[in-house]
Amino acid sequence: MNAMDLDTRTLWQRRFEHYMKESMGYLQYAARSNFFGLLLFLVIVSSYYYAKILQRLPTDYPYLWVVLLLLVPLLASSPIRTLVRGADRMFLLPAEHRMGPYFRSSFMYSLALQAFWTFIAWVVLWPLYHHCLGSSEQHFLVMLVLLLLIKVANLLASWQESRFTSERARRLSAGFRWIATAGLVSLQFLGSVFWASAAALLLTLAWLTAAHYVTKFVIGWDYLITREKQQQARLYAFFNWFVDVPQLGTRITRRSWISGVTRFIPFKQDATYLYIYMKTLLRTELFSIVLRVSLLGALAIAVSSSPAARTLIFLIALLVSMIQLTPLERAHRYTFWMEMYPLDRRLKAGSVAFIIWAVLLLELCILSVPLLIRSTPIYYTVPLLGLALISLGCGVILRRKFAKNASLES
Repeated sequence: MNAMDLDTRTLWQRRFEHYMKESMGYLQYAARSNFFGLLLFLVIVSSYYYAKILQRLPTDYPYLWVVLLLLVPLLASSPIRTLVRGADRMFLLPAEHRMGPYFRSSFMYSLALQAFWTFIAWVVLWPLYHHCLGSSEQHFLVMLVLLLLIKVANLLASWQESRFTSERARRLSAGFRWIATAGLVSLQFLGSVFWASAAALLLTLAWLTAAHYVTKFVIGWDYLITREKQQQARLYAFFNWFVDVPQLGTRITRRSWISGVTRFIPFKQDATYLYIYMKTLLRTELFSIVLRVSLLGALAIAVSSSPAARTLIFLIALLVSMIQLTPLERAHRYTFWMEMYPLDRRLKAGSVAFIIWAVLLLELCILSVPLLIRSTPIYYTVPLLGLALISLGCGVILRRKFAKNASLES
């Protein structure tokens, strides 16, 4: 098809239909693994303990920190799913002045999805806000409307950032958005919607004035393609929990500050799998995911006022990290050169399970610090319970699963 005859709205619809068909296919595997049942169980249990915590929570509790922790990342982080492909920089370049309908459709899809999660976050935060403010609270819908307007502003700014020719300008703009979003949310909850709206208008004008002097592309193809690959890779990484995803690429990061850990692994043949999979963990996205889960879990434990809630967060963080680390076993499934060496395949299951156990043990130590500082001595048994759970999960369940997979592969 000639680029001048291209219907860009139809192109978006075709790509979106393919994207949804592929996603629904992988979600069926997630449903078969009872993931959604586990998710529903966690929601029910969390709701129960949330209600119990609110009953005992003092009305002068500094709720704003919880609000900022939940809302600011949701509002300020505003990626746009464009579904662009690497070849578009060549084949769609002649039609880039007519790509408006395509990118408007991608913007509306991203807005609808992110507005939904913003609404869910506000519904979760409303009982805490109502409990702490009482009769002085502002109206639910008025607060929600301003939050959605902040989300729209962040998405529009994110689109303009994709057109910036300077990476430095893009980073400065993103930093400004994060700081401005945190300030507006704080003003909205501590002051009023009126003053927050006035401040939002002033900050928007300031951003527009600064952005006017930044050199821009008509469409930042390279940036959009890179971001789309990153977002799709995260989605494939999630699907990879339940089924092997052949499209999932591996993103390698050197991380020299921690990769030296492998120097303590003995240089002998029966430690080969231990060395390879430890390097794989430290240099791929799995390490970043577990690190984020550990830090967020530690922060959530530190701000929680209920010992029972801290215990629940402690165990859930370990469970989530264990699930996230499970795909490590499939990291080198298609690495052909590993078949060229005389390795004992029976050692693979134990090596990978031990690596996961060691990482979870380190996470357990990190989570134990905020847990034990604010808990009574009876809760000192919680880390021991966590140690027993990860030992059972890694030493028995995962090891048997990995051994079964290895036998099927051979």
